[in-house]
Formats: sequence, structure tokens, C-alpha cells
Amino acid sequence: MRVTLKQLSVFEAIATSGQVAKAAERLGLSGPAASMALGELEKQLNTRLFERVGNRLRLNAQGSQLLPLASDLLARAEQLEQVFCGSHAIQGELKVSASTTIGNYLLARAAVAFGQQHTDAMVDVAIHNTSQVITEVAEFQAELGFIEGHCVDRRLNVSPWLSDNLKVFCHPAHPLAGKTVSAAEVAHMPWVLREEGSGTREYFVNAAHSLGIHPQARYCFSTADAIKLAVKQGAGLGVLSELALERELLRRELALVNIAELSLSRQFFLISHRGRSRTALAQTFVTFCQNFFNIPQAPG
Repeated sequence: MRVTLKQLSVFEAIATSGQVAKAAERLGLSGPAASMALGELEKQLNTRLFERVGNRLRLNAQGSQLLPLASDLLARAEQLEQVFCGSHAIQGELKVSASTTIGNYLLARAAVAFGQQHTDAMVDVAIHNTSQVITEVAEFQAELGFIEGHCVDRRLNVSPWLSDNLKVFCHPAHPLAGKTVSAAEVAHMPWVLREEGSGTREYFVNAAHSLGIHPQARYCFSTADAIKLAVKQGAGLGVLSELALERELLRRELALVNIAELSLSRQFFLISHRGRSRTALAQTFVTFCQNFFNIPQAPG
């Protein structure tokens, strides 16, 4: 049996895209060539690797078992080329999944700057909430994940990345605008919060609960822009990363509310799969981000 790197590349691309056509486009192959490579791989392994669901292909049990092995082997092959073939050019496509605040306010800038420095590389950033990012990395749909909430999935490596601060805010004409108040004063206020599964919401709710506050979510939205718009309309108090509020605070379209006992400093995290060796492109991007955002390097 001779399984080739091309066959494994096609298999991985189909597994992450769900379609032969998309996988072929990503790899620069024709559709028939990609289908043939998959067919040859399944023949050599003497098993089907996918099941068809509508117009998409989904990994079956055998495919799910193969994917981490294939991804790890492809990453090691790339490392081998980087070390022994004398090629120092960073190239290829890196799939990154990021939670909303990180994706919109940090990685969008970093990905563009990285692409300008490494013109043969492309960083594809998908933006979701924290729980969805964890799922994408755990299921090998993204090589790197950047999240705002906690991750307890034992399949993943989790390391601290950047620090952040959440801010409570309101309409400038709100009675609490610009004031420092006690937790009791906001205990029964209406709130405009992120959706369930959001790292921002999880952190804020847990911090509030530690003070005996149980925020009443009058409205829930999945984007920072929608939350800010609702608060501007007087819907209640909001809570978002300070990264998402810079412009509106500068223009005095929103105002901060300081809750004396409430600590809202939090940590962002970088996650990756334990069963997948980090590609040279992924490691280069991580190092680039450390320098771009002046992140202290972890000891050891």
C-alpha cells in the first residue's frame, strides 16, 4: 500500500470544506483529479471515508480516525521541506478561527499586515463565538483558534495570548453615564448582551454572579455593532471589550459606567489541536502576532 501526500492533502481539504469542488480549488486541482485522488486513497485503505449529506461530504468514523493522522503527517512533511530544502519563503493558506472581538478588532489587522510581509501566504480568518471556534479547531477545520472564553476540551492545547478589559457602557443621557456605582445599583437594570456561547457574555455573567448580580438580558445580539446600536437607542446597559468601544467613546456616542466591585480584566487564549503538529506557516503567524501586538513570549 502506498498512500501519497497528494491523496492525504485532498482528503484533508475535502474534510475541512465538505465539498470536492472547494477542495480542488484550494489545492489548484481539477474536480476530477481531486475525486480520483480520494478514490485511490479509499481503495488503498479499503474503506469509505465520507458519507454524503445533501450536497456535502461528511467524515464517517473511519474518516474521523484518519483526519488527525493525515493532518499531522502533512504538517511534518511541510516542516521537513522547510528544514532540508532550503526554502525560507512562507507560503500557503492558513485556516484560523477567532472569536468575535479578536477577529474583528485584532486579527483582521494582523492578517493583512502578515499578508503584506509574506505575499505568498494567505491567512483565512473565520469569525465565530468562542464555543464555535473550539469546535472548529477540535474538528480540524482550523489550525489555530483565538478565543475570549475558557476551553476545557482535552483535545486542545490552550495558552494565554493577550489581555483585555470589558467595559460596561450606556447611552450618554443615561442616569448612570460616567458614574461609579455599586453592584446593587445595577442589579435590576436591563442589559443588552452577547448570545449564549459568547466568551464575552460568559466572562461578564460569571464575574457578576460572584457579586450576587444576575444580569437580566433584555436583548441578545451576536455582534458588537448590534449591541452598541441597541444601547444608543436606550435599550439598557451593555458590556463589550474596550477594543469595540474606542470610536464611540471618542465621539461621545456612548458613555462608560464603572461598577466599583466588578473586575472585568480577562485573558484571550490561543488554542490548537494536540494531535496536529503546527505547520511552519502557523508558527510564523503566531510569532508575527506576538511581535505585532507586543505579546511577551512565554518562558521556556
